[in-house]
Amino acid sequence: MSKSAKKAADQAEREKVHKRYSNRREPDVIYPAKKQVDFYDADIHQRVAVYVRVSTDNLGQETSYELQKNYYEEFVLKHPNWKLVKIYADKGISGTSTKHRVELNQMLADSRAGKIDLIITKSVSRLARNTVDCITMVRNLAELRNPVGVFFESEC
Repeated sequence: MSKSAKKAADQAEREKVHKRYSNRREPDVIYPAKKQVDFYDADIHQRVAVYVRVSTDNLGQETSYELQKNYYEEFVLKHPNWKLVKIYADKGISGTSTKHRVELNQMLADSRAGKIDLIITKSVSRLARNTVDCITMVRNLAELRNPVGVFFESEC
């Protein structure tokens, strides 16, 4: 192939690439992003639930539960736009399954009933040991008619 033929072929290829990317078709439907709620916004009042789970019934875990409860009561009080609905606590329950976690299931039912705007918990592992279960739970809460946010304190 001669230099002029190669140059012409290269130019033709450049034009094809340019045409391919310059004739982009606009989408038929545009889905706007969901508005993110700023949970710290003083103008937005939030009904807040706290979820605490301690994995065993031993005395040390009871102390841990009481410390967490006191901490979160004070944490919510520091935000004048937040109203504590309830502290939901499962004691002596493993995080591997949601089936026997009575308080977690009650909190989810209260969320579906529109009684809660925001759930605060220490970490992802408090809600579920299985990441997929946790993501599913958070997604379901966000898709409710009255969406419920989830704040994982240690993941901030």
